Amino acid sequence: MASNEKITMRQLQILIILGAMGTGVIVLPRRAANLLGSTWQDGWLIALGLTVVAMIIGALICFAIKAVAKATAEGEDTPPKTFIESTGILLTKPLAYFIGVALWAKLVLAAGLEMRVFMEIVREILLPNTPMPVVSAIMLAVCAYAAAKGIETRARVAEVLILVMILPSIFLFICAAVDANFSNLQPVLVTPPQTLITSILRLGFIFTGMEMLLLVSPFLPRKKPLVRPVVGAVAVAGGIITLITMATIVAFGRGVANEAWPVLRMMDMINIPGSFIERQEALMFSFWIITAFVLGNAMLFFGGILARDILQFKKNRLLKGVLLTAVGVFAISNIPFSQREIYQYLDYLYLTTGVFFLIVLPILLIIAAKISTWGKGKLKTAAFTFILAIVSFTFTACWDRVEMEDRAFVVAMGIDKCEDDNYIVSLSVPILGKSDEEAEQNIKTAEGETITEALKKLDAKTDKQLYYGQAKLLILGTDLLESPRHINGVINVVSKMPQICASIYMLAADDPTEILEAKPPGETLPGLYVSELFSHKNKLGGTAFALDFEGFSTEINSAIIPQICTNDDELELIGAVVVKDSNLVGKLTPEELRGFLWCIPQGNDGAVVTANQVPMKVESHEVEIIFDENLHVVIKVTATGNTKESTKTNQEHALSAEIASEITHVLTKLQREYKIDALNLQDHLRKTNYPLYKAHTDNWQKIFESLDITPRVNVLVV
Repeated sequence: MASNEKITMRQLQILIILGAMGTGVIVLPRRAANLLGSTWQDGWLIALGLTVVAMIIGALICFAIKAVAKATAEGEDTPPKTFIESTGILLTKPLAYFIGVALWAKLVLAAGLEMRVFMEIVREILLPNTPMPVVSAIMLAVCAYAAAKGIETRARVAEVLILVMILPSIFLFICAAVDANFSNLQPVLVTPPQTLITSILRLGFIFTGMEMLLLVSPFLPRKKPLVRPVVGAVAVAGGIITLITMATIVAFGRGVANEAWPVLRMMDMINIPGSFIERQEALMFSFWIITAFVLGNAMLFFGGILARDILQFKKNRLLKGVLLTAVGVFAISNIPFSQREIYQYLDYLYLTTGVFFLIVLPILLIIAAKISTWGKGKLKTAAFTFILAIVSFTFTACWDRVEMEDRAFVVAMGIDKCEDDNYIVSLSVPILGKSDEEAEQNIKTAEGETITEALKKLDAKTDKQLYYGQAKLLILGTDLLESPRHINGVINVVSKMPQICASIYMLAADDPTEILEAKPPGETLPGLYVSELFSHKNKLGGTAFALDFEGFSTEINSAIIPQICTNDDELELIGAVVVKDSNLVGKLTPEELRGFLWCIPQGNDGAVVTANQVPMKVESHEVEIIFDENLHVVIKVTATGNTKESTKTNQEHALSAEIASEITHVLTKLQREYKIDALNLQDHLRKTNYPLYKAHTDNWQKIFESLDITPRVNVLVV
């Protein structure tokens, strides 16, 4: 077969469609539903809006490619110039190399984070016991092999893979539509336009990788039109993404916000007549691996092109560039980011370097290409300098800035229910420059029929702009926790406040305002002390806390919230409250809370446990939950600590027995009295033994109440 390093427009379109169906599509329905809150059914409008934005950006990049090619062309017989060469002609070589290095770094970071998501899904669905670096290395090796063979190999493989992926996917989605409840899409178009636009801009990372179009010019036919094919391919990809998002919302309804991988999970719900496939979500995942391969392969290929041109490799030029890029991607993919951190970094990449390469750079290249036709020598240099200055000032404006002195930083929030069923909201707002005697001014309280109304009143009471980005703690009143309506109101409002991080810690208290006003001796500001409890857990006896807002909002059917109270301005941990089905159903004592936290990794690090009047301070502990074929559950706990006493084997046995007794007592209470799966054993069974999970998932609640749960504790005194 001829190899001239050229691809057709049809092949480019296929590559665009497959590349757009990356990891972001798997979580788009969930993230869209979380951003929209109570209007979650309009999540598909976000996918539609993203498609329109991507089409506009695709057209802009195409105009830039054509303008640059025309301005830097030297003749029909001369080979087309690479991105670094053409950018160097228009923007000077130093700037071209700087932009090239930045783009290479952006591709490596994006590919590494996408690969990290791929690894997490592989571990969740297919290979729970396989080391993730092995998965990353194998996937990158395949992607790098295809990338090193050149763009024609990529294009020809894509022509085959798109058929392998599209046809079975269409069949599965048709089957999903048969039993779908399309009423989950109603009512339509109820999201405020401002919220919809903000959500579209926040999820723009879905189309990350479009900047690679800037590098594709040398591989395309010179005289072929570019805008229409690219925009058409983006429209097709966006249409598919919109349909996937809509189908997922139809399948899960409101529950789409609680599914980690809703698109894959939806496949497991399809009832295919005569099907012999036990795990249909794994089948869908096998199709999706194709898109992960195409996206990773594209980033390695174009990263290799940039590395080759920047470092000017002479032998095996593309191969060396691809290998260098693959090493960088492998390193990033094995950094232990949480799922939330991954998407935070992807969002940040999109809002910074992504916006620059997708919008700013194409505009700059178009302007530079136009300038190159205006004149030579000094005239050209002066015109370019003038336009560059205008562009720089335009994109570095600070029209929406807020000076730090004009902000009121909220460090903690308290929300409770009044006797008239209204909300009462309290904020801890340190006032800069105020003395300790004026510290009571730092707690602001307001009532309202809704939380939003109360927050507006608080904002009116403050002569500065309230800023929630520094909030570290959310305290909910026990009266509020007895009302499902009020609990859901808290979840809906807080989840839609973009400044508040979903990992904000949570506590329960009889009076949240009283907790915020606590000012123990030696502390500077009320409220600030409370917000720092999680950084200095020894302040409450060394017990770490186990719940943040994300865990609370996604596990509202079985949440355990630590509870504190004040005692002469000292804070005291008095156990925890148990919430089931958005309602407070009971409480745990401090000892019972500690027993529960033995089952949570790092939950009791720093705690003190006593046996035979000998105390041991726990330095660390590990937890492993094991199911056997008879659904017997074993909770293995290994605790390491020191007693500062003479160590004997029987002392370790005594400590092990004490911890095992604490675990047995609290789990029996949660299982038999409150009937809640607080350890999420059902999901753990799904991850570790899927056939057993499938066999018992329909009757899980009844099975859970009769489960035999045995703790096995091993204490190591050092």
